[in-house]
Amino acid sequence: MRIPANGDGAIRRLDYTLLFLTAVLLVFGMIMVFSSSVIMAEARWQAPYHFIIKHIIWAAVGSVAMLGLSRYDYRKLQRLARPLLIITVVLLLMVLVVGVKKGGARRWLQFGPLGFQPSEIAKLVIVIVLADYLDRKKSRMKSWPGLMPALVVIGIFSGLIALEPDLGTPIIMVSVGLGLLYMGGARFKHILLLAASVVPIVIMEILRKPYRLVRLRDYLHSWGDINSASYQLNQSILALGSGGFFGKGLAQSQMKLLYLPEPHTDFIFPIVGEELGFIGTTLLITVFILVTLRGWQISRRSQDYFGSLLAAGITWLIAFQALLNMGVSSGLLPTKGLPLPFVSFGGTSLVFNLAGVGILLNISQRLYVRNK
Repeated sequence: MRIPANGDGAIRRLDYTLLFLTAVLLVFGMIMVFSSSVIMAEARWQAPYHFIIKHIIWAAVGSVAMLGLSRYDYRKLQRLARPLLIITVVLLLMVLVVGVKKGGARRWLQFGPLGFQPSEIAKLVIVIVLADYLDRKKSRMKSWPGLMPALVVIGIFSGLIALEPDLGTPIIMVSVGLGLLYMGGARFKHILLLAASVVPIVIMEILRKPYRLVRLRDYLHSWGDINSASYQLNQSILALGSGGFFGKGLAQSQMKLLYLPEPHTDFIFPIVGEELGFIGTTLLITVFILVTLRGWQISRRSQDYFGSLLAAGITWLIAFQALLNMGVSSGLLPTKGLPLPFVSFGGTSLVFNLAGVGILLNISQRLYVRNK
């Protein structure tokens, strides 16, 4: 049903397709987080519901954010782009100074009982900031001077996050950023040159941390001999392969019995494969493809440039994260800790991915009709 939104000719229609697909991923994620974490939570904390309770709370917070943003005129976000940029840079600086250190990295800010990752916030903010800049400066995107402010923003965000240290998130940001620049009118040769210039930086970052070099070496060796893969990747591939066509059945995974590290976060996809088999993983991939196609459709249908760029950036952000996560856990890409959107345990990631969907829902509602 369509109802008038205001007097400017806009119409509102809730995008039930996108909402349904997101709900499917969200509910599926709750089921898989519980299945993959219950044994580990019981063994380590004597609290089998430790992770699923937290996940449900974050899912509720994210759902509120999604519904709230679906009713908030996305065009107002353009006026908030610069304040959001400043706030995010401050948070990224704070995490380097007073952030909580876990596993050798400072990626979390803790305020009392509330902890979050500013890098997850930065993913969504950089899309908003770039969409705003490209909308205002689209006539200058063919030249290097026009590209430089956007490149500086991408560089600041990526550089600060790399210092945590974190290599996966900067790769995502650069990829999404370059994609938006190309969509915003940048020359293809400029994008190719920029992409090529990133390669030496990535190599330097790999060499800077010995554990990254070990991961890359194990990944390369695994193509010739799977037994040469790292323990985590080896267990991940065993989990995927042992599921067969139909899987062992929900909650029947053996690898989650403390064999596979991080089965509820970065490596939840192999648990899906083990328990639900080829059928389950294919259906999950299909839902992500449908979300991506729906997002691109919203971007293409948007009647204003800012909305089109914003929808494209959010869609690419979700799709690229899903692609990297599944690629890593199946051995197609080098090991890197990245959550599977909407499915993995991870509060900040879940909330801001749902917030991104809320913005997509709002863009899809604001269609314009021609004056007769």
